[in-house]
Amino acid sequence: MVALIAVVVLGRYGCYYLDQQYDTYRRPWAYSNDPNKPLLVGKWKGTFRDPDQIDHHIQLEIFEPLSDAKRKKRFFEKRIKRDRSSKTFFEGMALIESQGRRDSFEVWGGMEKWNSNDLHFQMRPVHEPHPPGFNLNECKGTWTGNTIQLHLVYAWFRPDGSSFYSSEDPRHNTDGNMVLERVR
Repeated sequence: MVALIAVVVLGRYGCYYLDQQYDTYRRPWAYSNDPNKPLLVGKWKGTFRDPDQIDHHIQLEIFEPLSDAKRKKRFFEKRIKRDRSSKTFFEGMALIESQGRRDSFEVWGGMEKWNSNDLHFQMRPVHEPHPPGFNLNECKGTWTGNTIQLHLVYAWFRPDGSSFYSSEDPRHNTDGNMVLERVR
């Protein structure tokens, strides 16, 4: 009887450990056994200029796909649930400050491949609607260590939150660039 209980308890811990190691393999951008290896998850900051030549300061946080607390809860419940999440998907939050205004955004995106440094993400305001003027629509780029180089595509929003595009206005076809640096 004691041996059976030991197998069950050690089996749960063994599965927890193997799942943790498997995530380190399949999400090298999010987990590492090396405490000195820079990861994509964490806090970042940068500045970008929109097509109206307005500077915006951004603080971005990319969350761990599965925290230790959630992993423990999943493995030590009565029934283990399967993880069907994408190995490339990530979520986060951003705070953008410009002209005395602070807006919070949900961030979602992913790596182009599970073992790639190429990424893309989009944002939507936590509190609708989008702020009026140019907003980040799509961000694509490359993460290298403590830097993310991004190509930016903008969308223009009216005060009621609806988007608008005018092919006659060259600002609506203007893209931008931004460099994000890790916050230490």
